[in-house]
This record gives sequence, structure tokens and C-alpha cells, in this order.
Amino acid sequence: MNRPLYFFNPEHDLALANSDRNFNAPLQAKKLAHDLACLPLWYATPGSIVLNTHSDNNWFEEMQLLFPQLNNSQLTSAPDFSSITTLFPWGWDNVVCKHFSLLGADSALLPSTVQLEDIRRLSHRNISIHALEYIRQNIQFRDQLPAPATELTSTCEADEYASTHKKVIFKAPWSGSGKGLCWSKDKMTESRRGWCRNTIEKQGSVIAEPIYDKLLDFAMEFSCNDGTVSFAGYSLFETDKGIYRGNFLMSNESIVCKIEEYGIPATFLLTTQNQLRSFITNNIAPFYTGLLGVDMFIYQENGFIKLHPCVEINLRMTMGCVARIFYDNFVNPDKTGRFYIDHYPSPGALFNDHLQRRNEMPLAVTNGRISKGYISLTNVTSPSHYRVRVEID
Repeated sequence: MNRPLYFFNPEHDLALANSDRNFNAPLQAKKLAHDLACLPLWYATPGSIVLNTHSDNNWFEEMQLLFPQLNNSQLTSAPDFSSITTLFPWGWDNVVCKHFSLLGADSALLPSTVQLEDIRRLSHRNISIHALEYIRQNIQFRDQLPAPATELTSTCEADEYASTHKKVIFKAPWSGSGKGLCWSKDKMTESRRGWCRNTIEKQGSVIAEPIYDKLLDFAMEFSCNDGTVSFAGYSLFETDKGIYRGNFLMSNESIVCKIEEYGIPATFLLTTQNQLRSFITNNIAPFYTGLLGVDMFIYQENGFIKLHPCVEINLRMTMGCVARIFYDNFVNPDKTGRFYIDHYPSPGALFNDHLQRRNEMPLAVTNGRISKGYISLTNVTSPSHYRVRVEID
């Protein structure tokens, strides 16, 4: 039986920034990958294999009893590549290719060097600049959109940008979620100038844009397959200083209604979606297969409500995609909830919290769909520091 293999490699963004196939991820990233290794179970296609070096059969069997959708899935630390047709890491990079090769994967299952270079090129933050320029050229509501961000290649340009815009965020071209950001809210200091200089030396440029008065974060998810692009749904999420905190679990229709409450009409969203699909079809889909997320936000400027339709494009699986798929497949459609990533530095603290939440918010599941309560989407034990937590109202 031919089956796809899924693998969670959250260090992907860091690996892209480094670009060395021998890159050794920081300890915290390794711990995140270890603790959340089972996460692909919830977004993989039915009957898939999930690569997990420390699978707990008791936990997995409990999940299969609750959710029959998982009955044909498999956790393994030693995959038989002769029966695997496709590999689905969180994101493709040199490091994960090396990892698969060491496990015994045939080179035919891996992207070529050219394909990996294309993925890295299209993961550069300047792709969002080009996408926003495209949308502005092809949409009649351009006065409700911001000017594109600016790519800077010297500290002099960074100084000039900061003096012109006052409140500025500088971004590294490649970086992990919530990482590679430098906030300049008053004046350009030597520390910030040094950050820009160091980033330009390592990655060739920095991306700069004003700090907006943000009201609501959300994303559009897309799927690229054989050169065609389809819309995969909405993601409504929360951030703190650019760091992802969690998703709201609700239907696509409810998310659109929430966005409309802030003054952005559904017709405007649909037009934006169509323009993004066109841009992705022409510029990304010929080189990339898989899911991708386009981060957006609603903001306020001079008393007007505006939409930033392309803050960032992530050419990989995203937590927003996971939340979208999980809600659609495992939650009662009449219910809403939250999807969080938790980090507890102290040993045993997460496990104690897990036991407490299970007691205070017992899980109720009917026909494989949650109607209320708490569940961890990954196995929590005493040594665990990270968890993906779902709570349904």
C-alpha cells in the first residue's frame, strides 16, 4: 500500500535563513519539534504515516478511539520508504532533505537542488512586496491598501527610512515566526542600526515598513498542486509583537462575518483572494507544491479602516492551516473554540496544567467531533515543555 509520510520540522524557517544543509537548530527548536512531533496526525490525509521518534502507543490508541478518522493513520520512527509515495514535511529545505536521506528516502522523493533554491527564493520576504504591488495594480480599492514595504540594502537607507517614518519595523528576509524583527518606535539607535547592519551582511537586505495601528490578524490559506491554485480557507489568529499566539476555531463564514464587523466587506475580501490566487498561480505555483499561508491584518489610519492584504507569504504548512483543517474535520460545526501553542519552561509544569485542564474541562466527542472541552493534540508527559492545546466552548 502506497502512503504519504508527514514530518513536523518547525526549524524550517531557521534552516532557510541559514541555507546550510548541516545547520544545527537551537535546542529550543529541537524541543519544540520533539514535543509536537505528532501534530501532523491532525492535518494529514486519512491513512497517512507520521514520522515520530518517540511515539506513545497508549496516547495514540486513545486518540483513535475518540476520533475514528485516525484509525488508518500510523505513527512510526522507522518508515518503510518502499511503500511511501510522497513526503510532506512542515517545510522543504536542505536540512530536512538531508534528514530524509539519512533515514533511507530515495532521491526521487526529494525536491531537486533547483526546486529547493526556488522555495528559498520565494520564501524571501520581498515576495510579499511583489504580491502587494500586484494587488494594488489590479484592484479598484487601492486607497484602502497600504503602500508596499521597502527592501533596504544599506544602513544609510535604514537610517533614512527610520527618520522618514518614525515608527518602523525592520524584518530579516528569512526568519522564524516572530523572529528576525526589529522594532523602532521612536528613533534609530545604534543597537537598531547594528541589527540592520548585521542582517544586511548575512542576508543581503532588510525589509522595512511602518508600524500600523493593527486591529485584527487573519490569513488566507491556499493550496498549490500541479501548477493550479485553490483557496483552502481562512485563519483568524492572535499575535503578540509579531509572535504567533493562537487561532480562533470557527467556520470560514464566521471569520468573514468577523472581518466584516471591522468594516471590510466580503466582496473586498473575495476580490483580494482572486488577485492573490492569480499572483500565486503566475509566480509561485510553477515552483512549489503544497499549502501556503498569506498573513493579513486590518488596521486603522487617520480614522479610516484599511486592509493589509499581504504582510507575509509562508511557503510551508502553517499553524493557521492546521487550525483550519482541524476545525473542519474534528470539531462540531455548531461550536467555536481556541487553538493555542503553549510553552512551559519549568519541568513538570505543563504536565500538571494538562491534568488540571482535563479535570476542569472534560472532553465531549460525538461521532469523531468535539462538542466541548479541552484536548492536547500532542502527547503531554512530565518532561514536555510544548503543547498544542484546543479548547471548545
